Amino acid sequence: MRGALAAAGLGLLLLLAVAAYGAYLATFLELPKREDHPPLRLYAAPFQLKTDLSVKEARLLERLQRLGYRAVSGEVVNPGDYHLAPEALTIYLHAQPESLLKARVVGLTLDQGTITEVLSMPARTPVFPVYLEPELISGLRGGSRQVREWVPLADMPPFIVDAVLSVEDRRFFSHVGIDPVAIGRAVWRNLTSGVVVQGGSTITQQLAKNLFYSPQRTFVRKMKEALAAVVLEVKYRKQDILESYLNEIYLGQAGFVSIYGISEAAHRYFGKSLSQLSVAETALIAGLIKGPNTYAPAKHPEAAVERRDVVLRLLRERGRLTEEDWKAAVNEPLRVVPPDDVLADAPYFVDAALRQVEEAVGTPLPEGLRIDSTLDPILQQVSADAVENGLKKLERTVPSFAASGQPVQASVVILEQATGSILALVGGRDYRLSQFNRAVQARRQAGSLFKPFIYLAAVEASREGKGPNLTAASLLADEPVTFESDTGAWSPKNYDRQFRGRVTLRSALEQSLNVPAVRVAQAVGTRAVTDLLKHLGITSPLTEDLSIALGSSSVSLLEITGAYGAVANGGIWVRPTVVRSIADRQGAALWTATPDRRQAVSAQAAYVVTSLLDGVIQRGTATKARTLGFAGAIAGKTGTTDGYRDAWFVGYTADLTIGVWVGFDDEQPIRLTGSQAALPIWMEVVQRVVPERSPRFQIPTGIVTRRVDPRTGQLATSQCPEQTAEVFIDGTEPSVYCETHGGGMWERLRRSFGLS
Repeated sequence: MRGALAAAGLGLLLLLAVAAYGAYLATFLELPKREDHPPLRLYAAPFQLKTDLSVKEARLLERLQRLGYRAVSGEVVNPGDYHLAPEALTIYLHAQPESLLKARVVGLTLDQGTITEVLSMPARTPVFPVYLEPELISGLRGGSRQVREWVPLADMPPFIVDAVLSVEDRRFFSHVGIDPVAIGRAVWRNLTSGVVVQGGSTITQQLAKNLFYSPQRTFVRKMKEALAAVVLEVKYRKQDILESYLNEIYLGQAGFVSIYGISEAAHRYFGKSLSQLSVAETALIAGLIKGPNTYAPAKHPEAAVERRDVVLRLLRERGRLTEEDWKAAVNEPLRVVPPDDVLADAPYFVDAALRQVEEAVGTPLPEGLRIDSTLDPILQQVSADAVENGLKKLERTVPSFAASGQPVQASVVILEQATGSILALVGGRDYRLSQFNRAVQARRQAGSLFKPFIYLAAVEASREGKGPNLTAASLLADEPVTFESDTGAWSPKNYDRQFRGRVTLRSALEQSLNVPAVRVAQAVGTRAVTDLLKHLGITSPLTEDLSIALGSSSVSLLEITGAYGAVANGGIWVRPTVVRSIADRQGAALWTATPDRRQAVSAQAAYVVTSLLDGVIQRGTATKARTLGFAGAIAGKTGTTDGYRDAWFVGYTADLTIGVWVGFDDEQPIRLTGSQAALPIWMEVVQRVVPERSPRFQIPTGIVTRRVDPRTGQLATSQCPEQTAEVFIDGTEPSVYCETHGGGMWERLRRSFGLS
């Protein structure tokens, strides 16, 4: 009797505890709503429609298509329409609520494919500025990376809802959160099979587990999950629970992005909206719920198709599919849109942007942030393609790479030097395999990339009258030399172990000679070099000895690209940034990028070095780039580190600076030079993003041009067999005519009478 009373009392206490826990759950369990948890959204930079823009070179039609615009054959009548004719491109722009802009029509007058006017239609009045709306790149929510568009249940096609219910919870509308029939069926199947082959959780239980509990499989957790499911059923309508489930269910990964909800799965896997899915595609998404990673269509296509066919069979057995539709669906080949072809195609860039946002607003990041970035999606895709194509070609041509035990890696940075905007950033060949950002986080020896800064320091010191009087025409000794240091004697040698005697400073840089660079570093002083590099944005530790001339210091690709960008920008360094502005969920500005810039070196010295780097491409170690055939100017420098561990190329036009690094993560030798490994990737990027009519470099005041004899570095005379035009900072040009070949009297007379 006492035992029965004790058991009854214990049972009563248990019921009271369950009731109390249920009441507790009822107070805080809330289904998510679209407006309650807005995702953080990261946008690319808006693209400006302006005169002198080539429709083809700017890939304007591709930009429109990425934003969802549609080509029409006649008049544009709806937002998102565009019509291309030989002499005009008419675009019905989408509304841009963030900029308080309504949908409007603009007309672009074309002359041989180049925009000559930007007009407001139908009035045909000039309008400026005009931007395409920024492209959505990625989003975050709840700590995991995702972009989720909440779709109301009423807007979901009935067939996909039915498919999910058929495979996951066919008694959904008749149970109370837990389904004893499904539990009994699962227990029986598991017992008869000897292994766990089926679960008994309802859709409501799955939702409760995903929203409120950890994934640990324990008895206590299952009991809590079941009770939470009952509470949800009491508090909410079935339709509300089903809507939340279909928008919240985890359905796998697309690269670095977590896929939640059937709408996002349709977009990520097939590039379609829910209404556009085929029967087979619908069944595949429904089948993913059981094991999103096990049946991931991109990684495990055979398993995905097998699971899809199970769902299709269930739908046929339940009479939801005709025999004809079933046959067509099971025979439909699997076509998955590669993750890189949908929204999130800049994972390394997104990482860098989020780090910058965290520095600006702190962590954890508030929900609903809007981040406007500097990314150009077209340039980003071009850079990613160039890395993939370039590395595959290297692996085909260098058999030893296969024995390395790891993939050869590369990184790319595209910088708009005037603003500091990072337009593209690739940190490796596959983010899914490695999230280490080699463009930002890796520090590698820069090798010959440092040589232009040695000469820049010397030219600047000469301009200020503080150092050796060196110009582009100065003669340097390329001869054996030994330097004494704290670590002993050091005898630098050139790449080919040859010495060339006396060479001009220009030739020394064009041929990337080591000995002249070290001699100049000694003459100007290593402190002057390191100070200059710091002014140009290098924050990594720098060596204070002569080896700095040969790039013994380690830097990131972003740092060195920014330093070259400063040279391209007339000596003005602008801090590189990936974020333009941050706003909260109400649209209020939280942070706006203000350019951090400084005149790191004179415009005149910067131009002289730009001229030298133009010569590297015309006659030096990067002559391969001449095959690009651009009318505009391009300057750049190869970099190869000691032991062939790193290959670099950084080059620039008047608008863009592009840096490329190639190597192994563990620093084993790739046994290739910068010209062999990095330059081809750089060339592919340039060929696809730099206009053929790229402008020439702007010549600042204080620059003069003189004809010199390259053998003597002196002013050329009519007797000199070789003459070259050389640039000088005004006041540093040579004043002596060639003493080797003579004949300078006539030139002096002409100059005296102002006839030269």
